[in-house]
Amino acid sequence: MRAMQQRVDAGFARAARRLGTIGRHYRVVDPLKPLSTLMGTPFLCFDADAGFQMRKPRMWARPMVYALSDAPSLCIGDILQQEERFYFVAEIEAFRPPLCVACNKCISIFGMRGVTQLHVGQCPASIVLTGKGEDSHSGMPGALRSGSYMLSLPVLPGFYLVPYMQIIDELGLRYTVDSVELSRNGTRAIVSLQQI
Repeated sequence: MRAMQQRVDAGFARAARRLGTIGRHYRVVDPLKPLSTLMGTPFLCFDADAGFQMRKPRMWARPMVYALSDAPSLCIGDILQQEERFYFVAEIEAFRPPLCVACNKCISIFGMRGVTQLHVGQCPASIVLTGKGEDSHSGMPGALRSGSYMLSLPVLPGFYLVPYMQIIDELGLRYTVDSVELSRNGTRAIVSLQQI
């Protein structure tokens, strides 16, 4: 079984060198500086299709992609960078290419409202609109409800997202965490955009 996995990994590495480009491989050691530990500069190739036919681009608002890499030791939670785009590894299974999340934001996470402690600093993440919000969060009577967004965040050692934490992205937009799903693959959460 181990020998077969090594052959599969070698095949993925050959394909990555042929189809991909050189990127960066980070391992998160400190949530305050998630991109501080560079593991290497492997060849990387991403596709929405696990067969890597490279026929069509990833669909809008669908962040899941498959990865080919010649990195020797990918782990769940690792962050991959190809040019200006970031991805994080969400699942690794035997005989299959790793499943990754394409990131569209770089976020910082603070404590609950009124608490200014920084827990996570400038971490790549995915924030995708999922629907109409359940609460206006503005405190203004008659205010329009903000949208609900799905946040996907890599595994961060020593950090657990909880409801009511505050998120700020690189554009200065602020979100409040409504509900959280923790797993060994990372964190998914429903967040609401703060209107004021």
